[in-house]
Amino acid sequence: METHPIEFRRLGEEGLAIEWSDGFNQKLPSEMLRRACPCAACREARGEISHEKPLGSEKKRALQIIEHTIAEETRLLKIWSVGTYAIGLSWGDGHNTGIYTYQYLRKLSSS
Repeated sequence: METHPIEFRRLGEEGLAIEWSDGFNQKLPSEMLRRACPCAACREARGEISHEKPLGSEKKRALQIIEHTIAEETRLLKIWSVGTYAIGLSWGDGHNTGIYTYQYLRKLSSS
């Protein structure tokens, strides 16, 4: 039988604790989880994948985007289940599109 989480606990805004079915207890800091976000935009920003841009000129933004602070980016606000295989996390900077599979979370301990 495959190992799976039996409990998730949000450690305030500081991180996530996971208890696994094989007895392994894991604590993942918010900053590490945010930097390891598995969504396509974050993976592309880290250089893990590439999306070719369509031909044509790039549009200029009408407004300047204000960057979030590291404290805002890494503040863990909410956790929810995604089916029976993953969780979603919501961050202080509004980011919430990463789907953290159980397998991916388990591997983060050994990274």
